Amino acid sequence: MYKQGYINRDLPYRGAPSSPNLRVRGISGTYLQAGQITGKEQNNRLVGSAWISEAEEMLATDACVQASWRVLKQTLLEAAWRWVPGDESDELSKELCRYANECWGFDGYPGMMSTSWEDQLSYMWEFAPIGYRYFEELYRIAPCALGTPRVWLDRFADREPSAHLRWDSADGQNLDGVTQIARGQRQPLPIPADKLLLLNINQTGSNFEGRGLLRAGWWWWRFKQRTSNLIGVGVERWAVATPRISVNRSMAEEMGLTDHDIDTMIDRAAAQAQAYVAQEQAFLVDNPVVSFQTYGEQKLDSSHALAIIRECDHQIAQSFLAQFMHLGITDTGARSVGEVHLSVFRRSALNLCDIVASRVGGMDRRAAGTIGRLIKWNYGEVNPSQLPRLVHSGLDSDDLAESLVSLGQLVQFGLLTPEDDLERSIRERIGAGELPEEASRSYFDRISAASVGGGGALALAERYRKMRKGAQ
Repeated sequence: MYKQGYINRDLPYRGAPSSPNLRVRGISGTYLQAGQITGKEQNNRLVGSAWISEAEEMLATDACVQASWRVLKQTLLEAAWRWVPGDESDELSKELCRYANECWGFDGYPGMMSTSWEDQLSYMWEFAPIGYRYFEELYRIAPCALGTPRVWLDRFADREPSAHLRWDSADGQNLDGVTQIARGQRQPLPIPADKLLLLNINQTGSNFEGRGLLRAGWWWWRFKQRTSNLIGVGVERWAVATPRISVNRSMAEEMGLTDHDIDTMIDRAAAQAQAYVAQEQAFLVDNPVVSFQTYGEQKLDSSHALAIIRECDHQIAQSFLAQFMHLGITDTGARSVGEVHLSVFRRSALNLCDIVASRVGGMDRRAAGTIGRLIKWNYGEVNPSQLPRLVHSGLDSDDLAESLVSLGQLVQFGLLTPEDDLERSIRERIGAGELPEEASRSYFDRISAASVGGGGALALAERYRKMRKGAQ
């Protein structure tokens, strides 16, 4: 311990201690003009409501976009959720966790919401492809399982981005609420930030709209549309023969026809060809002077255009990290490559789950902290460390399942001990049921069974080791 007045000369002198500077000096860099975010997206077709229309059309009309988002959404819906106490040793924290699980319908409770959490997640996940989505928190008052009246979350009411009008912010930096478009006879009221849950992805600064997963694949989607239209034009032109009018001038001279007669015959032939192409006439009538032939070879080579479409599909799938769906139809089909892609895809899904958990949980704050608001209304002010935490499971990697291939070698080299707990875990993974008590085996029995195919050398070595240990 240093004496009073001692100065450590090895450290730079920074002067006397002072209080932190609490003044905000900088800005987020995001500009809000009349509630609209400007300066972030350079393509005017992809700003505000125009982007919502484009994104919804992508999801509704393109099979690759729909499949890529569907495989990610179905993966997200497989996650299991629950509330856990913020402090396992604190009784109040356990009671707050019990209240949260009762409200959400976890831990054996039927739930106090009018719509189940799983059904709400079905539309809440839609924030990821577009970039953002917000929900109005609706509440109700009802008795809890203990009989005490409580304030409950009735549901997160969906507010579609297509109905969004502007972001309300007094200082242009922090979100104060949102205002929606008036449709029909009802005029929607502004939704304040303390009654709002905002989910977005890739937010920077005060860009509350974020940047969705569809944005990176938009250009490829448009290019795919143009290429598909060109293929359609080619099929339409080459599937039906294109008539070509041929004039035999020498025959016309032999027949003594004038130029006016020839022009009249050509006009009649042109009218017949036009009616034939429009499917208004099923036959053509020609003569020795004016006859019909076919233009071109009627051969359509669409292989190059289809290759472009496949590349567009690959790029769209990459924006969702779902490119592993195309491994079976490409030159690369190795299982190890697919496992790497699936691992990256799984981590992306876990990150989206973390976003929902962090926004719903935590202290009462702007457009987030739902559980903090409910706890404050029902239990008063509590320490933030006592608030329950929303956690998810089921999507993280299973280390035991991944190591089953090399489990025999791990046991053989003594790096893993085959015990009852390990066998129960394996039986649970493969769906073989629980291990009966009478089926419990010793370590030596398992080693003996595993070494039958190898001549029993390992079992003999183990027996010899135990005999020597008993003799000592």
